[in-house]
Amino acid sequence: MANSFCFLTFLLIISIVLVHANSKYCVNQDTCDKCLNQHVKCSWCSDRQYDMRRARCMTESDLLGGNCRREFIQINKQNPMNVIKDDDLRDFNKDFDSIQIRPQHVQLKLQKNRPQTVQLNYKPAKNYPLDLYLLMDLTWSMRDDKETLVKMGGSLSNSLSNLTENFRLGFGSFADKPIMPYINPGSEDNPCKLVHDTCLPTYGFKHKLALTENIKQFIERVNGSEITGNLDNLEGGLDALMQILVCRDEIGWNDKTRKIIVFASDGPMHFAGDGLLAGLIEKNDKRCHLNDKGEYMASLEYDYPSLEEIYRELLKTKVSVIFAVTMDVLYHYDQLHEIMEEITSVGQLAADSSNILQLVEHGFSEAVKRALFQDNAPDYVRVEYKTKCGEKYETPQETNKCDNIEIGKEYEFYVSLTLLDYPKDGAKNIKIKIEEANIEAEGTEIDVEIDYPCTECMAVAGEPASAICLRNGEYRCGSCFCDAGYVGRQCECNLQEYSSSKELDNQCRQPYTVNNETILGPHCSDRGECLCGQCFCNINYDGKYCECESCPIHNGIECNGHALYCDCGVCQCHPEYSGDTCECSTLQTNCISPDTKMSDDTNKICSGQGTCKCNHCDCNDGYSGTFCESTVGNETYSSLCVFYESCAQCTINRRLGHECLDYDEKCSRNGMLYKSEFYDDISDAKIICIARIRYDDDTVCEYKFTYDLDEKLETKIRIEDTTCPPVNVAAYSIIAVIIATFLIGLLILMIIKFNMYLADKREFAKFQEEQQMQTQYKFESPIYKSPVTTFCNPQNFENSPNVFELKD
Repeated sequence: MANSFCFLTFLLIISIVLVHANSKYCVNQDTCDKCLNQHVKCSWCSDRQYDMRRARCMTESDLLGGNCRREFIQINKQNPMNVIKDDDLRDFNKDFDSIQIRPQHVQLKLQKNRPQTVQLNYKPAKNYPLDLYLLMDLTWSMRDDKETLVKMGGSLSNSLSNLTENFRLGFGSFADKPIMPYINPGSEDNPCKLVHDTCLPTYGFKHKLALTENIKQFIERVNGSEITGNLDNLEGGLDALMQILVCRDEIGWNDKTRKIIVFASDGPMHFAGDGLLAGLIEKNDKRCHLNDKGEYMASLEYDYPSLEEIYRELLKTKVSVIFAVTMDVLYHYDQLHEIMEEITSVGQLAADSSNILQLVEHGFSEAVKRALFQDNAPDYVRVEYKTKCGEKYETPQETNKCDNIEIGKEYEFYVSLTLLDYPKDGAKNIKIKIEEANIEAEGTEIDVEIDYPCTECMAVAGEPASAICLRNGEYRCGSCFCDAGYVGRQCECNLQEYSSSKELDNQCRQPYTVNNETILGPHCSDRGECLCGQCFCNINYDGKYCECESCPIHNGIECNGHALYCDCGVCQCHPEYSGDTCECSTLQTNCISPDTKMSDDTNKICSGQGTCKCNHCDCNDGYSGTFCESTVGNETYSSLCVFYESCAQCTINRRLGHECLDYDEKCSRNGMLYKSEFYDDISDAKIICIARIRYDDDTVCEYKFTYDLDEKLETKIRIEDTTCPPVNVAAYSIIAVIIATFLIGLLILMIIKFNMYLADKREFAKFQEEQQMQTQYKFESPIYKSPVTTFCNPQNFENSPNVFELKD
């Protein structure tokens, strides 16, 4: 039996030596799935007649050379991409729409770890339609600016004509909520009374002109607008922005246009929560509330919307905002721009708004020259973008954005899709949309078919207790799945009954040549155990004779899962990874915070406050956080807190039994749902954020939460479990004092009662003692006095007859 095993092992060694050099990646794989996923050149032989002593995972040519029949070879198929729609790029014409992205529709198959690349061509169309809505602050301090806009109405038309031949203009104005403390009590009808002038009553927002090509009508509406006033220096601009975004039909937005809002103001804005000062506790419902006259009717029903809500609506509707503001509030709007960089721009407005034309032209140019691609791929599909941005780079760079786009010039983007893992739900088909972030209704649809290898082969019923597996296992798809206690290609080794022999053991000893003489080294290099002529290596060792240190394993994955193969302890890394253990990613995706990850601006790498090393931020001195978004000494503050606050609030409300209809929208990004969980304590977090929840009219609860991001930018939100409503410490303290007072009084009464009991007991004992000291007469008592009185003559007392007694 031992000689037979030696012979089988010898043949196996010979077969491995004879394989083609390309098969070195494949021979160690023992199942069809492992084989085809190991390397693109690996093929698997499922031929029942194939010699089980030979490796079944090799290149196709080596398998054919080993007499594996072609019809039983499972190969890595070259899945061609099928282009369904690929219309030519063209400029806009009133007779037909423009096409700026090609191809428009493709089909492809994805196999695990087999990238497929789609080439996109992008060409900004000439005369692409523009919808521009002028939203103006018409409070008292902007009265001069309004007059300037009236005078330059015609100039605005001429200026836009230089940008595109197809444009429409709309107009609206805003002030603030007409309620205390935003207006002066007693001045509701004329808020300008304090400056000895007359103006319109304060209003929240008025939509005065839907988008139109009639420039004359636009000038008339601007000219017919009157000034109003409010009390504080903050305005209700967010209310106006929300209505412009959600009232799509009323505003007249078109799908296939570039949409821009010019926001002109000289004051900062009220944010969500400021409405509480006026008793407006209802959260903005993000719905249209314009009447037939274009007046915002829910100004006194809802709080101001949050920046996060505005940001999501801007992304959803693909609307850009140009903040044209005065120098006094420039810093305020620069901060807003940092949060929403890819869809906003900021320009300094002159004191009388005379340079608004230049700001519009500049904002439009900024929007047009920036191309930003995004997708809705699930987390198990990695989408990577490469482009040279025309002639900006000599070789394609990993970026999804170009900021040097010129109208009429064509640009190439290479989009690589890689299936990282198979869908947990077993899905076979998914749809991925790739589109330019600022252009609606244009993009490339990709129909992806998930290619499961060896599906047909593994679907064939297996042979339990197969003769091929020496009755010690099941044969299926070219592999022996051994019963417990058996190993080997044919389950030939019984680990429980095995007894070694010298000849068999020698197969586990590495030969060396010394002085032209061949000697054998120790069994399995003293790093493993020899069973059935094979070395079973100790942990951290590998190779036929365990002569190699195994490649490092992290979380059960060799070379961090980032290697093409392991060559005798050396990780041969994928191109996008480096390092001895393939631990260092050359990408920068994890160095860009999720609220600005679409930006290619280098100052957004690690928030501009650190360097990206191995796809992780190495912060400069004085900064900390995943993206260096916090400063040392102020780790409890992060610019991302406001980004994740709405998701935390929604999660908490659901736990409290309240509705949160847009949970999936608030708690996801790019189709990736956040993981939100509650914890007893999150004090270990480096960054602590606060989410405020209104429990009732009088109670607001504060919940602490933090966020963590893994290497795939999957977000986990940890929320500290807090009692809501909070415990009323004052009330419970009063109750505790009352109870304590009652108990103390009761204790004092018991002590007094006990003292009285002891006094009575002592008196009774004294009484008993006096009783015992009484005379032996039956009726004698301490207070008894005898009724018999005896008198005697003092002379001759003893013999005197004059002695007598008186008795009562």
